[in-house]
Amino acid sequence: MVLVEHTSMESKKNPDSGRKMSNESTKNKTNIGSRRNFLRATGAGLAMASVAGCMGGGGGGGDSGLTIGFYGPFSGPASNIGEQKQMAAEMSRDMINEADGVHGQDVELVFGDSESQPSAGRNEVNRLIQQENVDVIGGGFHSDVALATVEVTGRQDTPQIIDEAVSNAIVTKINEQELWNVFKTTPPSEAYAVGWRQLLEQFQQNETGYFPYEDRTIALIGEDTSYGLSIMDLMETELDEIGWEIISQDEVSLDATDFTSLLSRIQSNDPDVVWAVQTSSSGAGNLTRQFSEAGFEETHFFHNYGLTISDARETAGEAANGAVTMLNAGRVDSLLEEQGALEAWNERTDMDMTGSAALSYQNIKVIAEYASAFESLEAFRSASVEEWESTVLEHDPIPGGSGYISYQDNHQAAWGSTDSQSALGYQVLDQELNLVWPSEIATTELDTSVY
Repeated sequence: MVLVEHTSMESKKNPDSGRKMSNESTKNKTNIGSRRNFLRATGAGLAMASVAGCMGGGGGGGDSGLTIGFYGPFSGPASNIGEQKQMAAEMSRDMINEADGVHGQDVELVFGDSESQPSAGRNEVNRLIQQENVDVIGGGFHSDVALATVEVTGRQDTPQIIDEAVSNAIVTKINEQELWNVFKTTPPSEAYAVGWRQLLEQFQQNETGYFPYEDRTIALIGEDTSYGLSIMDLMETELDEIGWEIISQDEVSLDATDFTSLLSRIQSNDPDVVWAVQTSSSGAGNLTRQFSEAGFEETHFFHNYGLTISDARETAGEAANGAVTMLNAGRVDSLLEEQGALEAWNERTDMDMTGSAALSYQNIKVIAEYASAFESLEAFRSASVEEWESTVLEHDPIPGGSGYISYQDNHQAAWGSTDSQSALGYQVLDQELNLVWPSEIATTELDTSVY
């Protein structure tokens, strides 16, 4: 599926958790020494690129503006998310162009459909570079797909800023294979696991809902993608730290919708909490609905990511009331309002702006900011990978949709506090998401009347 969007001017805190998560962010850096110091020592920030070291892409050169290749799941099980991501990317492009573009030139987007499949994502990114001659690659959703695309951009030295993919395997691959053209924005899987651990501690301490629990037992359900499995694996360490016992751990396929037998088995073990991680809206909605029909008593249902999507909540219906869902980074309204992004979104659509949309708006903005940091578009296109890397690492934090974006030496964006990107917990009520955690930045208190 080929989607090309040409520019059109007309269309145009939780302080304690932040401290802990900031430590986690530092701890999980790959031990590669200080990339920033190395770049300073070698003078990589100087505008002196050799032809042999130039980055790939090219955008056609001449008088053409910055061309961004943006890939995502525009068909397949996550196509509803892809639709919002495309809308947000287009909105970001138009806002940039209305503000005189990048180096006075309009930004152009060219879309590629990953179909939620690594092979399709790899092929589309290759097409965007080889046939569409894009300058830089943005977008991304599934971690499996992102892992495939970095091989393509790395081989061709094309700048890439990954949008929403989460798995730590991406940062590991960047550092082990020295893919210094690639940066990853969304906080890693640890941000989810650390967030859930902190939320469980707070709910237990505050006797929230059915809490406190004496046995502290939990059943885990994970989508069989690198995203789902990596987060479920990380939950083990965090749960062990606070004395919670995992009584079952199950994998489900990306396209699964019938969980009745699985839930029946889990219900027979009488867990205190059932926790799941899914990206498929159909899967998340059906799991939530079937959970409410399975006969659980005084058991909380926590769902990682999936219920943040309106389609999933619609599928679940009233069964979603009281469920708690989490984003490792989400829509920060105060920042979006300051940038005029929420107003621009509401002028375009009646749909609520999801966290995915906020991240894609941010992705295009961040790419444009880094390209603008070069003296000209030609300087950006002719820069070496080292110059691109240095420009990104040395740039001031950029206000975006999920926080303030700046990249660490291991090419992972900073995370773990409201000064960077913070995990956010929501309670679902009447199809709406209500920010209830961390309590210091929550917009509403958790409604315990539904329990």
